[in-house]
Order: sequence, then C-alpha cells, then structure tokens
Amino acid sequence: MCLLIPDATTQNVKRKKNEVNININEKNPISILNELRLGLKYEVIEQTGPSHNPVFKVSVVVDDQTYYGIGNSKKAAKCAAATDALKSFIQFPNNGTITSTNKVSNIKIDFTSDQIINKKRLAGGTPKKPVAKVPAMLLNELYPGAQYACSNDESDPYARFKVTITINNETFSGTGPSKKVARNAAASAALNKLACPDTVSQELPNYNLTNREDQEKADTIGRLVTEKFVSLMANDLTHIKRKVLSGIVMTKGSSLIDAEVLCVATGTKCVSGEHISITGASLNDMHAEIIARRCLMSFLYDQLDMLQNEDMVEQSVFTQRDDGNGYKLKDGVEFHLYINTAPCGDARIFSPHEDNCAIDKHPNRSSRGQLRTKIESGEGTIPVKGTSLIQTWDGIIQGERLLTMSCSDKICRWNVLGLQGALLSHFVEPIYLKSVVLGSLMKENHLYRAICGRIESSLQGLPPPYLLNRPMMLRKSQLECRQPQKAPNFAVIWLKGMDKPEIVNTVTGKPDQGISAVSKRSLVNKFVALCGKVSSITGINAVPPTYCEAKEAVRRYTAAKECLYEAFEKACLGKWVSKPLEQDMFHIDD
Repeated sequence: MCLLIPDATTQNVKRKKNEVNININEKNPISILNELRLGLKYEVIEQTGPSHNPVFKVSVVVDDQTYYGIGNSKKAAKCAAATDALKSFIQFPNNGTITSTNKVSNIKIDFTSDQIINKKRLAGGTPKKPVAKVPAMLLNELYPGAQYACSNDESDPYARFKVTITINNETFSGTGPSKKVARNAAASAALNKLACPDTVSQELPNYNLTNREDQEKADTIGRLVTEKFVSLMANDLTHIKRKVLSGIVMTKGSSLIDAEVLCVATGTKCVSGEHISITGASLNDMHAEIIARRCLMSFLYDQLDMLQNEDMVEQSVFTQRDDGNGYKLKDGVEFHLYINTAPCGDARIFSPHEDNCAIDKHPNRSSRGQLRTKIESGEGTIPVKGTSLIQTWDGIIQGERLLTMSCSDKICRWNVLGLQGALLSHFVEPIYLKSVVLGSLMKENHLYRAICGRIESSLQGLPPPYLLNRPMMLRKSQLECRQPQKAPNFAVIWLKGMDKPEIVNTVTGKPDQGISAVSKRSLVNKFVALCGKVSSITGINAVPPTYCEAKEAVRRYTAAKECLYEAFEKACLGKWVSKPLEQDMFHIDD
C-alpha cells in the first residue's frame, strides 16, 4: 500500500506538486520519518532491566515536539518513537498501525520462560533458523536472576576483561580479551557447577563435558598459573607479551585448597646453533613447558637439600624409601603441568583449530605419531624422517641447523623416564605427571597418542620402577584465544624462591648477565652439592669427573631410555635426534 502525503483528494494544486509517495510496506517508520523531516536526532534517555533483557527508552524531537519510544533494543525503541511522531501529523490506514515488513518488532519476550519464542514468528514473519547457544545464553535461561559485573585490566592483553557472575550468593569468574569471551568463560564455570550435565549436553552439544571435580581441578590449575604470571609481570608491560604460557602446580591430597604454583614460564624458541654452550651455560630449548620442567628439577634439588636440615625434613616433599636407599615422594604429592595450548609436535600438528570435530578421520595415516623436531630460532616442527639423525659439534658451529625434539616427544619421554632427569635419578624414584591441563586446542585423541599412546604396543622391557605413565588430560572451560602476533625473542622464567622473574634471550639461551637459574650448569652445581651428603639409590658418593659420566652412572635410567628409543623405532615413528655428544662432555668441576 502506498501512502500519499498530503491527502490525494485535496483540491489545492500547489500542494499536489509537493506530494510524496512512500511505500510503508517496504520501509520502516525511521526511514519514513527521515524522508519527511531531515536531520532528526534520536537520543537514548533511559535503560532499565537486566543486562540479558534490557529495555530502552528513546526520544526524538519533531517540530519542537518530543516523542518517545520503548523497546528491547535501541532500534526497536527508535522505531516506536518514529511511529509515535508520524501519527501526530499523518493519518495511517489499518487503524493507525504501520504495517511495514521491515519494522523492528517491539514484542515483549519473557526470557525466564522455559521456551524462548521466536520474535519473528510472533510478528507473523518467517522464523529464522535457531541460533546456536553459547554458555552465557543457557545460563541466562536457567538462572535469569544472575548478576554480572565486569572489570578491565589493560596490563594483560590475554585477559583484559574479567566478568564475575553471582548466583545465589555464589560467585563465578572468567577472563578474556573481550567482554564476550570473558562472559562465556564465567558462564561455563557456573554451568559446570550448578547445571545438570544432561541439560548442558542437550543445549550445548559441543560443550566440553568433564565431571565436575576434574573440571574444577583443570580450571583451578589454569587460573593459578595465569594469575601468578600476570601478578609477576604487572609492572613489566614489555615482557608480559607471550604466545605460550606454561607452569607446574603441586597439590597435596585431593583438595585444591593447598595447590601451589611452583613455576611459570613463557617461550616458543630454541637457541641459535652458534650460541650452544660446551659447558652447559646456555639453555637449548626455551619452549615454555620445557623450561617449566627444568624449574621443577631445580625445585626437587632444593627439596632434597632440605633433608640435610632436621628442622626442615617434615616440610620436604620427599621421604625415605622402604629399603633406606634414596627417596620417594610423600603420599598425596602430585604435579600438574599446565600449557595454554597444545604442545608442539604430534599433539598440535593435527589440532590447529578449535573445531568441534573430536574424531580423527584418518587415524591410520603414517604421519600420525611421527617424531618431529623444532628448528632453531624459529617456530614449527618437521618430521625426523629425511633429516640427519646425528648432530655433530663441528657441523652445528659451521652452520648446520640445530635440531631439538618437539615438546610432544619430550612429554612422551617424561611419561616413561620421569620428570626428574638422569642426575636426580641417583637420589629419587621416577616422578611422573598426574595431569596435563591445556588452555586451548585440546583434542583428546591426538594428545593421548602424542604423550603416551603411540608407544603402548611397542614399549617393552622397562626396568622397574619405570613404567608408561598415562596422565589425566584436561582442558580449561575458559578457552584462551589465539594471539596472532609474532613470537617474542625472549623467555620469562620464574620458580619458587625467586624474587623476580628471569628474562632469557632466546637467541643466546642466556639472560643479559650470568647464566640461567635452570641451565645445565646451574642444575649440575646443585647435584654436586648433594653428592655424598644425602642417601642415594645408585650408591654414588664421589662426584663423577664429567657430566655425561654422571648421567650414564644411573644404569636403570639409561636402560629405560634405550627401551623408549627402541619403542619409537619399532612403531616406525622415527629415531630420536640427540644433541652433539660434545655438549655433555664438560668437566663438572670446571
């Protein structure tokens, strides 16, 4: 229907020249009013109601007269105000109702009802396809009285916004680079604890479903590591930049109340070949999770040192073994590794995106499970096949690329040999991870294969007490968004007991002054301080002359390592690539 303005029946010739034809079936009230009165300004004068179901009041001034409109969105309120203004000087058909098909509906919806009715269906239009729900939407339906609060922290680009949701005097929080991400993170935490798992699985089919205790553990571990890093770097906006964040959390017993962050680290690169050290003074691999494990080794040395002081024996995580030789962890002491994304190598190469597909469509491809190496001073990994399996000191110094095994491969190695390494194995039993918690890119089938599953059938002959550890695999409910910027050329290292973080140049593998607190040389010094002073499993009393001899003296550890390497070869996954032998031949007393 076309609207003729002024009335077509008028006899005034002058007015007929100014007639305007407006099709109200094709235009909304705002467009019609703008054509009749140019330069109008709409002003939001009031907003009421909860954040998930707001009510807006908008005003517009036409011919020195103010008109008002109310709606569930600003556009709906503007349409109502424009309609009210138009009715003041135009006679509309259909009892004064504008029947534009493009009109924004102002129908009041009850968001607390069990079923949310489609607005367009009520308005008589074609219903849209149902919108995929997100955690915040489902939470608003289940708990319409939830109260939201948002704070802003400019110092942390990865968790700039923090949203807190209060439901029945219980608080849930979530962080993210945007308000939307933070809100959904907080909603996920609330749903995990308050909502029925069946309801969540039906409404959010792609939601990460884990039992509540395990999910709470994953979220707590991730939060503790992230918050510790942010607090440490609060006054250092340069070195807070990172791509990968990792840390290790220690728990004692089933309770998370006493969970303690032992270390945090960032980094994504390896040392340049020209800067490798023949005395153990530089770090070779500065990927965050690798540094975190080195920090744990330093912590374990300190815990052994506490055994020399009778007043501190009870505070140590170690207790004497049953045979009186060496030590083992006290009952209930567990270590949890957190990484904000999937470890590089086999766990990550097949999980590049946060898609919803949990099934590997090509599980039998030969590329699955292959050993991979990192490239010096860069990112990414390449299969060991087709590469030189023996690295020499002369070759590296003359320009050959220094190859380092991927983080996925190293975590798999830890799940056989333990986190403690060779030198600590003189004093303690193998120490294994209780869980691996990821902040994003968690594909359970790929992660399991990468860190233990690929050698299940080929690993044989392990000397006791070594075994194939299968850690619990968890993911935070609050996924960390990918940061596309270039990886920085530094790594941040903090371990318990440090006053401030250590900043290491990833090109040289050293801080600006001295050597890293977790370098091979620093850990060897702690080993020397314990030799002959604490009980040992191997019976070592005198310090071996060289670093490599100290490692080889742990017979069971060396035998277990050979079994691991043979397992990779039997499974046709490639051969382990080691660093040049010269790197471990330095004298300990130098």
